[in-house]
Amino acid sequence: MRVEIEVNPDIAEETAILRVPKMTPELLTLVEILEGTNSQEADKSMMLVAKKDDKVFLIEPDKVDIIRSEGGKITLYDHKAQEYMLAKSLSDVLEQLPNHFVRISKSSIVNTNRVDHLSNSFDRTMYIIMENGIHDYITRNYLGDFKKRLGM
Repeated sequence: MRVEIEVNPDIAEETAILRVPKMTPELLTLVEILEGTNSQEADKSMMLVAKKDDKVFLIEPDKVDIIRSEGGKITLYDHKAQEYMLAKSLSDVLEQLPNHFVRISKSSIVNTNRVDHLSNSFDRTMYIIMENGIHDYITRNYLGDFKKRLGM
């Protein structure tokens, strides 16, 4: 699916146009989300728009383990360690996420609900292993906030 967004300050009301070969239950749900009429899907309105293999995916934040800035690109790793690309900056993504996401370094954000375990590392940092097996370091500049969020 190709997604286009046109920003025009002269438009009075936001409009979404979907050109599809046929209507599916998934598209009906998407229409309800866009119209704000699907209360069951209201919590999913904060879903992340990500790309993988030229396809666009809507990913629930609770299925995300870690988001990293790698080589100038923002990579999201889900609960199955699948990789997706995001089009926003790491700071913009963090603003969109619930409070259980915390920055652990200049280049990484983690979902504290998906931490498997932590261990002490060198130079006043901590080593973090996520439930999907991906690991990273919590740098000393972000360690205090991380510990406070976890009540450590």
